[in-house]
Amino acid sequence: MPNVKIEHLDKIYDGGVQAVYDFNLDIEDGEFIVLVGPSGCGKSTTLRMVAGLEDISAGKLTIDGKDCTRLPPKDRDISMVFQNYALYGHMTIYENMAFSLTLRKEDKQVIHRKVMAAAEILDLKSQLNKKPKQLSGGQRQRVAMGRAIVRNPKVFLFDEPLSNLDAKLRGSMRREIMLLHKKLNATMMYVTHDQTEALTLADRIVCMSMGRVQQIGKPIDLYEKPANTFVATFIGLPPMNMFEGKIEKGNFVSDLFSYPLNDAQKDALKDYEGQPVIMGCRPENITRDGKVKLTVTNNENLGMNTLVHGKIGDKKLVVAKFAEWCNYKEDDVIEIGFDPVMTHFFELPKMTVNEKGEEVVAEYGKAIR
Repeated sequence: MPNVKIEHLDKIYDGGVQAVYDFNLDIEDGEFIVLVGPSGCGKSTTLRMVAGLEDISAGKLTIDGKDCTRLPPKDRDISMVFQNYALYGHMTIYENMAFSLTLRKEDKQVIHRKVMAAAEILDLKSQLNKKPKQLSGGQRQRVAMGRAIVRNPKVFLFDEPLSNLDAKLRGSMRREIMLLHKKLNATMMYVTHDQTEALTLADRIVCMSMGRVQQIGKPIDLYEKPANTFVATFIGLPPMNMFEGKIEKGNFVSDLFSYPLNDAQKDALKDYEGQPVIMGCRPENITRDGKVKLTVTNNENLGMNTLVHGKIGDKKLVVAKFAEWCNYKEDDVIEIGFDPVMTHFFELPKMTVNEKGEEVVAEYGKAIR
């Protein structure tokens, strides 16, 4: 039985604004799930519905076999770690970590044992008599996690817990959260807009946009087999290069270049002859043994590799990632190709017109397998 079962969850606010559409997910015991997507995609709203901080408009939530759809947060046996730490400034670190247990009137010896155990896991034993203002941002976030750990909940919820930290500290805190998950073997749901966090932390990723789930899978699956154009460009840094064109007589033909399909691609695209499609290729899958001319605009040398930014024709911007140090100069022309094994094809997105008269995406272009 899944530890958490989410069935057909909707969130509709007053005025009819819908933030989440038909969200479905089974989370196994001990699994680390990351919800990722841009701001406004519905990921935090979904987490808050699981926590009980937002009412569920429709659907069902089950935690450890118990229907929690209408239960108040205190009865769901969950703990939540927020972006802004939410620590009590007048209390010591020990008192902050013990606070929820004190409210439940647990035995003082039990509270002390749990707080000390959590402090040991998080390397906070030397900080217990300090106040939050005396700690660094990373230490404060560890205190917030410690406050969750002492409750020994069935599910841990994290709402963008690293957003307020600098880049170096985010990296170290990611590693600490990974180690914490291994030590506790706990079920965790984690919300972030940072696809690097999603790829490094998750057992499975739930990628969201426009209030809907776009793809659920292991990090490698979303990276190598994106379900649609949104996942293809959101997951991966730099994002996947995308080219619009048509399938014509065994070739992908755009205004910029012609690309011969291999046998597997021809078979997958046999029903798209003469139709418009999108070809995608990640920067690291662009080669230097093709016939497509790329005019360099600038280099980003990153030590072990180089990001080469350029244009095909006079307008299509492309990023290539080469596994060596390159010294191209502006307006240098190089010839590139596309790794046929790692090239992707998608249908065109379906468009609509919003209330402002702007053309926007109604449905992302699906992958052609």
